[in-house]
Amino acid sequence: MRVVRVDDVKRRVEVVPETTLDLLNLFRLVSVGDVLHSYTTREMKKERADGSYDSERIRVKIAIEVEKKTLEPMTRRVAFLGRIIYESRDAGLEGKYHSIRLTTGQAVTIESRRDFHRIRSFANYYNSRRTDAGVGVILLLVDDEGVAVSRIDGTGLKKLYEKRLPASGKEEPEKRLEMVTRLYSGAAEAVEEEVKRMGGGAELLIFGPSVFVSEYINFLKRSRRELLGFVRKSGEATAGEAGVEELLRSGRLREYADRLKIVSDAEAVEKLLATMARDPAMVALGVEEVLKAVEAGAAELLLVAEDFLWWHLVEERVEKLLEYAEATRADLRVVSSGLEATEKLQSLGGVAAVLRYPMRL
Repeated sequence: MRVVRVDDVKRRVEVVPETTLDLLNLFRLVSVGDVLHSYTTREMKKERADGSYDSERIRVKIAIEVEKKTLEPMTRRVAFLGRIIYESRDAGLEGKYHSIRLTTGQAVTIESRRDFHRIRSFANYYNSRRTDAGVGVILLLVDDEGVAVSRIDGTGLKKLYEKRLPASGKEEPEKRLEMVTRLYSGAAEAVEEEVKRMGGGAELLIFGPSVFVSEYINFLKRSRRELLGFVRKSGEATAGEAGVEELLRSGRLREYADRLKIVSDAEAVEKLLATMARDPAMVALGVEEVLKAVEAGAAELLLVAEDFLWWHLVEERVEKLLEYAEATRADLRVVSSGLEATEKLQSLGGVAAVLRYPMRL
């Protein structure tokens, strides 16, 4: 979540959600009675002297007083419904109902006339995390099939470059060398662009079968020596998406867990699975069991799959579960969508907890 500005006088906070998890947090934050400021467009018609009309689409800033909020799991959007109480241009909108549907990257201003402290605390929390969220690592995976470059930061995993070697020509040394050089150069260019974006703190991790990791590092020595200074770690791993999951699951990225959410998410799920294998009585599974554990103050680590929240956050028992977890200071972690860790948690019911002591549930 990027906090754009905080206005203590007008009791407003402008934010830009950067992930779908940010949208869920906004859904929980905004209450009925709060005011949301955003933009909409309207078509305006102007009459000419000859009686004909010209149409013009204008952008209007509006404010609605929230009366209802809904989640849209299929499209990963949140919607807020209310009457328009302000329009920046006279477009005949004031007093009409309007829905503000938010998606990632869309700015919105939240105004709370009754509980600004809650909104202010929310902004302070995200501002305190902002520096960490922006510091990521560049992950390069290479094998005999090709090469892929991704960025991992506080908002998740983003693929920057991926090329595979065509089947034809692999067995011909000259053709293979030409194709590999082209692929390796493309990957190096992607790394260079990301290094420039990230600045001097960039870190490059190179993984894959050892022979190909060595081959790529030798390529850098010959052709992109300036990138060698950013290599912080290299080692053996499967290439492709399976390689990313393997690195997360194995703990080889553990040193980055404090600033990379997908790393700490994977570690938390692996801790849950290890505890369950060692002593099933130290684990609660599903909403009902976890709610009992949280109410008793027995939950040490509470894991909730983001996918589960998109479909069930509106349920009273789920909101109650989250509120109890926050009140008892349980380590509450929402595991982001799109990775193996989420799928594992979903297979256990979407909600699970590691307990401080055994309970009969």
